Amino acid sequence: MRFLVAIIFSLLVMPGLAQGRKLPPISFQEHSTAFADANRSYSNTGSYTQSDTLTDEVILRSLAKIMELNPTLVILLTGHTALNEDQALGVQRAETVKQALVDRGVDALRIQTENSAHNHPILSESVILSLPSKVERDVANQKNRRVAVSVVKTVVE
Repeated sequence: MRFLVAIIFSLLVMPGLAQGRKLPPISFQEHSTAFADANRSYSNTGSYTQSDTLTDEVILRSLAKIMELNPTLVILLTGHTALNEDQALGVQRAETVKQALVDRGVDALRIQTENSAHNHPILSESVILSLPSKVERDVANQKNRRVAVSVVKTVVE
């Protein structure tokens, strides 16, 4: 069930852009609930490539469309924090995404939220702290600042 969102995204919403990729988590700015658009791709030259980008706004719009096309889905939004961030930001981030989906017409009863804080980082504290420069540590730590989406159940109508 967890990959249902990615499959639906790939097949129904944006087949040209998704090209079989998993829907990435929604990213956030440091110590805030403001979206960061960190889900960008870069070319071999290090430049930003617009055509291969899934911004947080595109992800939200796509997720709302998935929910509209599949009225029996119930999703869980799990908020995560980076190292040295206030743990409460995890649930605040999940609630921010929930409100953004509700604003796009998704029924709030179909969206659950939870706070994972820094309990399930993409990059562990030991990996982040082992990086040689502060810039590298900050970039790595940004990966942990996110809201992940999973399908928890389908409701029979």
